[in-house]
Amino acid sequence: MKITYTGRHIELAPAQVRKIEEQFATIAKLLDGKEEHEAHVVLSLERHLHHTEVRTHYYDHELVGLASDADMFTSLHQAVDRLEKQAIKVREKWRDTKRVPNKLATDEA
Repeated sequence: MKITYTGRHIELAPAQVRKIEEQFATIAKLLDGKEEHEAHVVLSLERHLHHTEVRTHYYDHELVGLASDADMFTSLHQAVDRLEKQAIKVREKWRDTKRVPNKLATDEA
């Protein structure tokens, strides 16, 4: 999974980026099939709150995880968890669609 970061009033250290990418590894297993998906992470700081927004596309759906917290990593992990729940839900819907055989094809055979 290709991840791009945008920090508004925030800079991330390489150790912080590694921890974030470890959590994205579980989502990458869900989303990445034949092609690699992209995720965009926006981190912003407003007074004492850290806002996190994570966006990605999956099967023509826009998956968005939003979270706010006083701690940056808590808000980031909450946003990634919400994105993971959405990805699981969309994947189950896509996988469990009903596939009914065509009656004309079975009658002719």
